[in-house]
Amino acid sequence: MSRGYLIYAIDELYISMANALKKSIEHHTNDSVTIISNNFLYEDITKKSEWHTNTFTSNLLNMWQIYWMSPYDETIVLDADMLFLNDYSYWWDYLSKFDMLFPNTIINYKQEIINHNQYDKILTEHNTRPAYEKMFYFKQGQFAQEFFTMLEQILKNYRFISAKIFPNTRPLTLRASHIFPTCIKMLGIEDVVYDKNDIFKYIDMKLTGLNTKINSPIWDKDLNYWGDYKEFYIENFKQYYPLHYRNAEIYTL
Repeated sequence: MSRGYLIYAIDELYISMANALKKSIEHHTNDSVTIISNNFLYEDITKKSEWHTNTFTSNLLNMWQIYWMSPYDETIVLDADMLFLNDYSYWWDYLSKFDMLFPNTIINYKQEIINHNQYDKILTEHNTRPAYEKMFYFKQGQFAQEFFTMLEQILKNYRFISAKIFPNTRPLTLRASHIFPTCIKMLGIEDVVYDKNDIFKYIDMKLTGLNTKINSPIWDKDLNYWGDYKEFYIENFKQYYPLHYRNAEIYTL
């Protein structure tokens, strides 16, 4: 059974972040890491889509191909703007019991649980729970293949599908935080894809979940931080879990 991390990063900035993440993983573990940046196996629908001309998130359109592009039997998918701060190899034996798994909860830098309703207003308004997709696991097999096949259809028909799933406030941009919960909801698999034991989780620096007053659009302008992927602190809180730092320039450390 091969196991490894897959990082999806398209443009130059995210490729730089992905390389920093890869370096942090390799510092803490001997696990394999693959970065996907282009050369998709199947049709590249990015430039054909209406999303290509009006949103920077159009690079998500090929994310459904992750299943077929992963070289591993078991894969942990990571957002590029993350850092590993410890050895999490103990996750693998636990994750192997599942076909696919998303974190059930995420935490902020103070190790407080971020509530679902802090994460996304559109999801909350439509009684749809988030899929914390910045880090998730899947195993090669029918379950995951059906998931990514459905994801392909959602991405290719997002305008129509989002109007059905989010009728009150339709998303104006294409976001992973919306397409993954949509896929889970349409497949009816909410009961089996979340880690109810809260072993598999990460730190998210989304401003609405920090429970701290932030005046700038980027948290690193208001919060003190120091260290690197070997040891990292935010406001005297040592960070132990993978850190999803978002648009802060942590990757340059």
